[in-house]
Amino acid sequence: MVAHISYGLGIIILLVSMIMGGILLLAPGSIRLQRPECGWVGWTFNIMNLLFFLVLIPLCGVLMIYNIQVPFFTYITLPTTPLLFGLELAGVMIFLIGSLLLLWSRLSLRRSFRLAGVKPSRNDYLTLHGPYKLIRHPMYLSALLVLFGLTMMLSSIIMGLIFIIMLFLILKLIPKEEEQLDQAYPIAYSEYCRRVGGALFPARRK
Repeated sequence: MVAHISYGLGIIILLVSMIMGGILLLAPGSIRLQRPECGWVGWTFNIMNLLFFLVLIPLCGVLMIYNIQVPFFTYITLPTTPLLFGLELAGVMIFLIGSLLLLWSRLSLRRSFRLAGVKPSRNDYLTLHGPYKLIRHPMYLSALLVLFGLTMMLSSIIMGLIFIIMLFLILKLIPKEEEQLDQAYPIAYSEYCRRVGGALFPARRK
């Protein structure tokens, strides 16, 4: 990757990750002891998610700023072509869209935020506004978009493998979380699912 392009992308990644990390940690309801109740899937996802957003993304930004190439982690060595530049540009756009969706989703949840696989408490409420009017699990979609965007920007084998693992965990988590939500809000959640048909992408119920 050309040095000045690597520097610019690194600055973008680092700034966005600082904003995301600050909001994810400081938003209402973030600092709570929560125990996932869906076994190893919930624990694995939450640990990977925490390491990804608080450690791996900033590390990618720093490596790109200093144009440090770590085999398989930061870059697959590809010739600089218009196609590669287009791939990197698309990756930046997907990364930024995912980051904005993540922040919008997190701020919409406020104190009803829960770690993956954690049952709603008595003080939580069913969030029906913001991106939740369009899809049922926008935070999961945002995490996938951020990961996929980084994979395209870095042409990274490791990031691609992490994306596949996170996708697998999310697809395992969604049915478990929806069962928890249906138990916590039996009438409201059924009506919500009837109106918002898509778990990860907008879809209408037939």
